[in-house]
Amino acid sequence: MATFSFVAMATSVWEFGIFSISQGLVDGGRAGLIWSTIVHAVGFIPIVLSMAEMASIAPTAGSQYHWVSEFAHPKVQRLLSYYTGWISTLAWQAGNAIGVFLTGTLIQVIIFENDPDYPAFPNWHGSLLVIANILITVTGNIFLTRYIPRVQTAFFVLHILTFFAVMIPICINAPKASAREVFADFQNLGGWPNMGVALMAGQLSAIYMMCGMDSSCHISEEVRDAAKSVPRSMMSIYVVNVTITLAAWFIICFAMPDVELALEHPSLYPFIQVMEQSMSITWVTVELTLIVALVLFANVCYLTAVSRDLFAFARDGGTPFHQWVAYVHPKYRAPVNAVYVTSAFSFLLSLIYIGSSTAFYAITSLMTVALLQCYMFSISSILWRRIYLPETIPESHFSLDRWGIPINAMAVVWCAWSFFWSFWPQAIPITADGFNWASAIFVGVIVVATVHYFVSGHKTYHGPVTLVKRM
Repeated sequence: MATFSFVAMATSVWEFGIFSISQGLVDGGRAGLIWSTIVHAVGFIPIVLSMAEMASIAPTAGSQYHWVSEFAHPKVQRLLSYYTGWISTLAWQAGNAIGVFLTGTLIQVIIFENDPDYPAFPNWHGSLLVIANILITVTGNIFLTRYIPRVQTAFFVLHILTFFAVMIPICINAPKASAREVFADFQNLGGWPNMGVALMAGQLSAIYMMCGMDSSCHISEEVRDAAKSVPRSMMSIYVVNVTITLAAWFIICFAMPDVELALEHPSLYPFIQVMEQSMSITWVTVELTLIVALVLFANVCYLTAVSRDLFAFARDGGTPFHQWVAYVHPKYRAPVNAVYVTSAFSFLLSLIYIGSSTAFYAITSLMTVALLQCYMFSISSILWRRIYLPETIPESHFSLDRWGIPINAMAVVWCAWSFFWSFWPQAIPITADGFNWASAIFVGVIVVATVHYFVSGHKTYHGPVTLVKRM
């Protein structure tokens, strides 16, 4: 239960999900959002099963890059593991930035709802609020870590109760769209040449909500009987998250008779328009305050997982200044420098918002493509080993057994498909404000990782499997 509630709070699926629907609505409308979510909920099942098996075989904080090091072909094991470590780090760093960014911008929404004189969401205000939230999560992660397990169950209960407190007034009071509009009225508001391309570009909302089920893997070294509990947690949290996401999006889509009006809301969050037409400003403020509190706690939990991921990769010599990054404070028993680095990266990503109002979308895209790349590398590695060296795969509590090859193969194909479409912008023609900066950041990190590898990384990084063999 402790692992389940931790992952549930770290992912906070409905809190993030209700504010992540813009891409799907712009490129596909309500019908596109709903059907793409259903399709990806099914398509991601092989990915979840493949990851759960690897987590059962090798439960470790490094997760994907460790699995690549363990299962990939010996000739590419080291280099592929190194790149996976960098990309995994990028993914979780971007995920951390999403949380603090959402918290900061929701505080702006609360101010906007209660102060008619507040200017229309100045971007630099949002960046300052993001920085304030970063400081709060750093404080919580270093000085208050021991208290997280004591309160996470209470926050989990609040997480469930707030969902009903938000959704019930919407179900009762909001004007309703018809079933035909929700399930059959596809819309192309992004200017794409045809509806097919629009639907493909609009998949990001659904894909993003399916990712991150492996959060529990990154705290494997702090969980009892991780080989059993982590895979169970991954699979159960996936089922719960998909169910809650679909329930929330069904409610929102039926409560949104005018998609374009919702998309034009000054906050750029269509869900705020749905709330405004369903409840009083006072109740909107109360609900948003509860959501901010939940997301803020989620940010603290998420930073715990992210910093452990960075710590594990630095411990294996994969990052610049790896010994400093992997330092564990003897008093707080936490990788404090990894926490600082993660928070600094979130600060840099928050600056995108100053020049681009679609920063939330860009950071979401960045996390999604990076996670998909990690999934693809690690699952491809165990698929190769399963085909050519099946006798070398260790026994595990959770095994795909004879179904391993088809399930792994389907997972790789679905990862590749989702990866390709997650780079696309919301609309054309592409402008500086609407550009999907995920592609530039992703390529930039690959370049930095390559330079570091040839300068010093090849001397310090040998892969966790090599280190285990030496021991």
